[in-house]
Amino acid sequence: MSPTSPPAERGDRGDSTRRALIEAAITEFARDGFHAASTREIARSAEANQALIGYHFGGKEGLYLAVFQFISEQIQARVGMAVGPIEAYLAELQDLGALTMPQREQCVALLMRLVEGMTRMFTDPNAKPWAQLILREQQSPTKAFDILFEGFMSRYLGIVTQLILRLRPELSRDEAALSVITILGQILVFRVARSTLLRHMTWPDVGPDQVDLILKQIKANLTAMLHSKD
Repeated sequence: MSPTSPPAERGDRGDSTRRALIEAAITEFARDGFHAASTREIARSAEANQALIGYHFGGKEGLYLAVFQFISEQIQARVGMAVGPIEAYLAELQDLGALTMPQREQCVALLMRLVEGMTRMFTDPNAKPWAQLILREQQSPTKAFDILFEGFMSRYLGIVTQLILRLRPELSRDEAALSVITILGQILVFRVARSTLLRHMTWPDVGPDQVDLILKQIKANLTAMLHSKD
């Protein structure tokens, strides 16, 4: 071991340091972006030896990718419980014909549950730093975007597209896929355009009452979108 090498970390201590570095990096990368972010500042915020970034992640890029792996896992933990039931129900409906009214109502209920979970997640003040990181990757994708897309986006978008096709069988695959993106957009706008939202609505902040109003509007929009045109 060289004189400048950090002491090896094992067990809970190593896991704790790794987590602290990731959480500090989320704030730093969200505020300054990858290139301007300081590994020294990340280590200081995490109360860790700067050399441990290399020890745990192989360097700054490895830490950046670990941040997105962490974000992907957190999103799956928060909304994954709403995705699994959709997947299971679609499997039940696979060989059946047109939906009965109870089946249609169940599909809509499952979709509304997912939309509610995502809306609450993205309007949560604690989501701001990693939401900023996701938006950065949307605009200028790197290897980190692959982690997000392969980690949860591809599966979630595909499942909801299948659900839309069952609810709106007259749509083409492309039309259903674009409908899913518009649903996602209705959710993300309340994070992306938060300042505009607050100014336009004259709200001091987005609290539980405001989130309920937002959800009511999104669900009304979604109900109209799901109404068959035939």
